[in-house]
Amino acid sequence: MQNIKKTEFDKLLSIVPPYPGVTVFHMADEGKEVCLRLEEFCSKNDYIYNFVSTNESFIKELHESGLKKARKIDYKQQRYNQHSRLYDFVFIDIDFFALQKKELFLKKIYAIAKNGAKVLFFFPKDKGYGELERILEDGYFVAINPIEDLFEEYVVLGAQKMHGWGEND
Repeated sequence: MQNIKKTEFDKLLSIVPPYPGVTVFHMADEGKEVCLRLEEFCSKNDYIYNFVSTNESFIKELHESGLKKARKIDYKQQRYNQHSRLYDFVFIDIDFFALQKKELFLKKIYAIAKNGAKVLFFFPKDKGYGELERILEDGYFVAINPIEDLFEEYVVLGAQKMHGWGEND
């Protein structure tokens, strides 16, 4: 996500409860300001923030801007998290529709999310999200809802991991 206003970003962060030990996983290939703001928010609230990207030059740019813990991943790797950590919030800001193995990607996201975790997908308003909703349902995510009025240029599709459902648990 690029070019989002601070007020839009603050509205997004209002969904994160003020509990200790919140864990946030963020995957993006662009949008330096969002990454830095999210890292600052997590640091200020003593939350754990893990950022990953497939884009090496973007990671280098983030390192130069002060986000030292940004790390490179590959969509083919077995797991996206480190140290078997599970996350309360998963922010996915990549071109999901360009992925070759969408269902496998979601299985890996399901595996790193805590039970009841919120998973948020961000994409431009001109993209439809029907395919993503179907894949999320098939992947044992529930409470799938679009948030179309949060950002001027983006739609957020939220879903929740449910405990004990399906073969992915």
